[in-house]
Amino acid sequence: MNLLRTVASLLLAGGLLLSQAVSAGLDPKNPKYLENFRLTTQNGESWSLAHQGDAAAVVLYVYGVGCPIVRQSIPELNRIQEEFGPKNVIFAMISANAQDTREDIRKDAAEFGVTAPILVDESQEIVRSWGTERTAEVLVLDPKDKFRVLYQGPVDDRFDYGAQRETAEHAWLRDALTAHLAGQPVTNTGGQTKGCLINYLAPAEVSYSKDIAPILEAKCVSCHVGGGIAPFAMSSYKKVKGWSGMIGETIKTRRMPPWHPDRTVGKFLHDRALSPEQEALVLRWVAQGAPRGEGDDPLELRAAAPLAKWDLGEPDLVVELPEEQQIAATGTADYRYLFVPSGLTEDKWVKAVQVAPSNTAVLHHALIFVMYPPEYEHIQPDPKSGLNGFFASFLPGAPVVPYPAEAGQFLPAGSSFVFQMHYNATGKAETDRTQMGLYFYDEKPKRALMIRAAAETEFAIPPNTAKMDAEAGYRFKREVTLVGMAPHMHYRGSHFKFAAKFPEGQEIPILNIPFYEFDWQPMYFLEEPMTLPAGTEIHCDGGFDNSRFNPRNPDPSDWVYFGEQSWEEMFIGYLAYAVDRDDAYFTPQKREVIGDGLPMSAEKLPGTEWRIMQRITIRFEPEGKLIVNNEMEGTWRVDGKTVHLDTDFRDVDLIMEGPELIIEGRRLERLK
Repeated sequence: MNLLRTVASLLLAGGLLLSQAVSAGLDPKNPKYLENFRLTTQNGESWSLAHQGDAAAVVLYVYGVGCPIVRQSIPELNRIQEEFGPKNVIFAMISANAQDTREDIRKDAAEFGVTAPILVDESQEIVRSWGTERTAEVLVLDPKDKFRVLYQGPVDDRFDYGAQRETAEHAWLRDALTAHLAGQPVTNTGGQTKGCLINYLAPAEVSYSKDIAPILEAKCVSCHVGGGIAPFAMSSYKKVKGWSGMIGETIKTRRMPPWHPDRTVGKFLHDRALSPEQEALVLRWVAQGAPRGEGDDPLELRAAAPLAKWDLGEPDLVVELPEEQQIAATGTADYRYLFVPSGLTEDKWVKAVQVAPSNTAVLHHALIFVMYPPEYEHIQPDPKSGLNGFFASFLPGAPVVPYPAEAGQFLPAGSSFVFQMHYNATGKAETDRTQMGLYFYDEKPKRALMIRAAAETEFAIPPNTAKMDAEAGYRFKREVTLVGMAPHMHYRGSHFKFAAKFPEGQEIPILNIPFYEFDWQPMYFLEEPMTLPAGTEIHCDGGFDNSRFNPRNPDPSDWVYFGEQSWEEMFIGYLAYAVDRDDAYFTPQKREVIGDGLPMSAEKLPGTEWRIMQRITIRFEPEGKLIVNNEMEGTWRVDGKTVHLDTDFRDVDLIMEGPELIIEGRRLERLK
């Protein structure tokens, strides 16, 4: 009898252990790995699993506001984090409750002293993919083995529903970390997780025609269309099915859709982000194998419609690059500055602009600056090569929309444009001849639209640095209506925030980009433009990631400084704002003309003197001799309409346009 009882006890114990192992979702013969994901924390910061690749271990704890066992577990979790954090163990919590808002989580975390960041899984599909049913479950991951799950279960056995022990008999989380850091296998399977049930909201079955295709039409197809900028067209169920795995991956890692504002800070026009409900539907459909189901295929019907070249219809004026641009198959292309007269014979007010490259594969971005005729020199915008704004742009992912707030940009007769073109090599020789379409108001708008920028150029990013902060500010001298913002950094840019600091001291966030991507740089237009009193400062703060975990990083071992090329860096916060139209301001003034006012030429350059950016003067001497600031010598030569300046400090190209010399969109001041 005693023998039978012993055998029965062993069988029961074995069954219990098997049950616990299954409940934890772990089978030693079939290791479990977590796919990469990116979520935003309760404080609006981006957190990526792949970024933790240098950690000794990663601990993820499933959090829930108001769950008693979660709250009771926090002190022990904080103690474990305090003990193992210095040993390079990364801790994070993840909230998947649909009812918990970001504000709820912040308040709860502050009240109960949570020290780890809390990631907000709004779609619930990240946590669902782990097989997690309840809060208070913890996962221990090995980053050195593709984020293999070493342990999944409760922290310990102190808590049960409505009951708790004074001390734990089994400290499963602590034991798992101790074993792993000692280089030993993690063998404990833990107990059954006791926590609050997670209410997953996505339906069990998802319909392609009723649920998925409408989401793709609304959020994706404008780019994923034949001739669009996306790598494939969402033209049918068959196409989407073939790409469904990548669709799921890019949603989980926040690479798609290309819309990056934190949804809890501000509301913006033309929002292309998936709502949590839409994200859950698409990810659930992908997890189910992307079934076709019943019903028509809306994407096939849409694909039959021709793609319009101009999003807003035929423009009132189209200007084009003077010649087709040739781009080499490999190598780096310097920024190109191309001068294009507008041909306007009367003043206009612009209500919308679309920059349309003939080759979207090769044009990374373009900034267009406006050159007013001499009689408007007193209000000539000074873009400083883009550091202080621009007239129009082609930026990846930017929608083409009329200017908001009944505002327009002033464009006087005789204006010209300078196209700053940045091309990327694609592996084969390419060409491009970009056009710009302009749409005019029939009557003068009530407001004038301006684009300026907060910028910082004095920074040095050390090698192998995952977090390097930067900040810049722009103060308004008069009352304005802020209509939009756009951050600009390069490949090492990681995050960017805009905040308004009012004269009385109040500061409010107005745009937060937790995860910045160089490939997508739209202007984010406010759903409700903000009136800012005189003296308001727009403060920008952000950062760079010069580590190996930044997949776009050209070289983590380099020091990085300000520069125009993509492997260098910028930190610019563009601001689009409107002011009441003042006709006196937009009135031409007589300008003293130095020289005969006739077009400049190689023969007329000798003897002339010019100023660049208030600090540099250049004087052209005969036989190609150049005097810079009355002391440094260089040389000059003319090639067509381009004047090449070669100096010990820098080589510069100027453009001769009429009686003017132009550098990177700015008119030089003639001194004699």
